[in-house]
Amino acid sequence: MESWIYFSIIAQGIWAITSLIDKFVISKGYIKNPVVYIVLNGAMNVLLVFLLPFIGIEPLEFPDFLIALFAGIMLSAAVTVYYKAVHYEEISRIKIIFQMEPILVLLLSFMFLGEILTKNHALGFSFLFIAGVIVSYKNGKQTFKISKAFYYCLIAMIFAALYIIAAKHTLSVTSFWSAFMWLRVTSSTALFVLFSKSIRSQFMETFKNMKNNIKGLLVFKMIVDFSAFVFAYYALFKGPASLVVALELAAAPLFTFALALFITIYFPKIIKEKIDKKSILTKLLALVFIVIGSVFVSI
Repeated sequence: MESWIYFSIIAQGIWAITSLIDKFVISKGYIKNPVVYIVLNGAMNVLLVFLLPFIGIEPLEFPDFLIALFAGIMLSAAVTVYYKAVHYEEISRIKIIFQMEPILVLLLSFMFLGEILTKNHALGFSFLFIAGVIVSYKNGKQTFKISKAFYYCLIAMIFAALYIIAAKHTLSVTSFWSAFMWLRVTSSTALFVLFSKSIRSQFMETFKNMKNNIKGLLVFKMIVDFSAFVFAYYALFKGPASLVVALELAAAPLFTFALALFITIYFPKIIKEKIDKKSILTKLLALVFIVIGSVFVSI
């Protein structure tokens, strides 16, 4: 088995933990504006400059630098909209809806990276798409309706797909650690939102009123996030972009669903998701489609 597969799965296992932290912090109202959250993530990336003497960074050609910068902007935009979606939906459902992202990545990979779309890929992505639709439906009083989070997820997936393609290009034009630093540092572009007086005021007020234990939890989350990005970038560095994303998004809901279910049963005050028979069967059905789709994608 290719080494990038292991790194991809490890990254998603780590991010399952941070996703639940995100849900806890947002659902409990510790951070109400997702833009404030993204500023905290951007600040963490700025701190990476202290690693430059130990890791080093190779200069990029100007067009490649612009692509790396574009990747950072797209990532910041994707994460901001993602946090908005978390306001409206269970984190396990959000993760499953994102199974449609590989479709976008595959199309962009074909257009810009020359990766080939096979019949097995197309069939696999069809199963992934169906999984996303299944879990996105809400049972209304009279008819089925798509949850509000679904639309936020679609926007976030477009940004995320563009980010993946730009990041893959950056990883292909320089060494791994140099590309890693460029992609992390350019992600600090999220801090530009602080030029807005209203956002700056919200950020200062939120951070000032935040409990110390929540601040510590967020610091822990950012450190763990950093390690996950190392594994995820290495997987993208070694493997085809479309397959890496498909595998990551297949593994993510499995980890998140298991952790969310465990916490809901034993620690419901932290995170509480629906565990009625219908909700569990819906998620399991979607996960079955994810596994089938992933098998075809990997062939």
